[in-house]
Amino acid sequence: MSRTSADSSRESLDPVALEQASLWMARLWSDDVSEEQRQACLRWRRESPEHERAWQQLQAIDGRLASLPSHAARSELFSSSREVSRRGLLQWGGLAMLLGGLGFGLSRTPQWQRQFAEHATGIGESREVTLSDGTRLRLDTDTALDVSFDADRRRIHLLRGEVLVTTGKAADDRPFSVVTRQGASYPIGTRFSVHQRAESTRVAVYEGRVALGRRADAERVTLDAGQQATMNADGVTPPEPLDTGRLARFEGRLVAESLRVAEMVEILARYRHGVVRYAPEVADLRVSGVFSLRDTDRALASLADALSLQVVYRTPLWVTIQPRDEG
Repeated sequence: MSRTSADSSRESLDPVALEQASLWMARLWSDDVSEEQRQACLRWRRESPEHERAWQQLQAIDGRLASLPSHAARSELFSSSREVSRRGLLQWGGLAMLLGGLGFGLSRTPQWQRQFAEHATGIGESREVTLSDGTRLRLDTDTALDVSFDADRRRIHLLRGEVLVTTGKAADDRPFSVVTRQGASYPIGTRFSVHQRAESTRVAVYEGRVALGRRADAERVTLDAGQQATMNADGVTPPEPLDTGRLARFEGRLVAESLRVAEMVEILARYRHGVVRYAPEVADLRVSGVFSLRDTDRALASLADALSLQVVYRTPLWVTIQPRDEG
């Protein structure tokens, strides 16, 4: 295969398939792998040509890593203060994105950001951090951030995910901000959340006030308690009423009020590994209730019961919600 065609093949690989392949490979490398798991992996590979391509890509790179010269094997990328096993590297998708990341942008991949950020959570995890000035951070699922405090300023760099910030009560003259790719949020004695999404930043204010400033704009938009807005390439959207159920997600609960199935699936997908899909005919069905984000399988089962649907597990990492088969 020519270099051009090889690069094209690598760049066209689905990142989700790469992460799934890395999880399957890590499972098969475990000491207690069962024959049933081997067969399940084989079925996953046969489900889609994209699955098999991702699997073969990992197999090829694994062979190349095994043949690295000693000086390359000792590089900082593959060494740390704690032992890193081949299985461990694959479990957080490192190898998958080491391969695909050359085409997708390695430093922007979820695995890279979570591994090297100062504070991070995995998919389905949450974490609370108290900073030196008394500020409390609640990191939601799949979140990574760095903290930069010095004599002149206090800054949080939100790399991905969502964080709930409760600023410290003690007097501190240093300016405080939460920085994302789109801009920065400047709180005024407050409690607020910042969500770094693919192409925008969503800010919600629960107490106090927050000023939003885009990187490309010197003007700031101020949000009061009970308001939320989005920063994107076009500017800052007008303030709108707060989504009252959003705060519950930091406590592991999804509060749904006439929520579309498509929207609920999009939220649940952030809290579990793999892929969650739905049949087109169920996308606009609406559901109300309180669902667990700590146990997304239970949430999916509750959704199915409420709307007389069924949840089909093709593998533990591939789930589809569809109309119930009455037959």
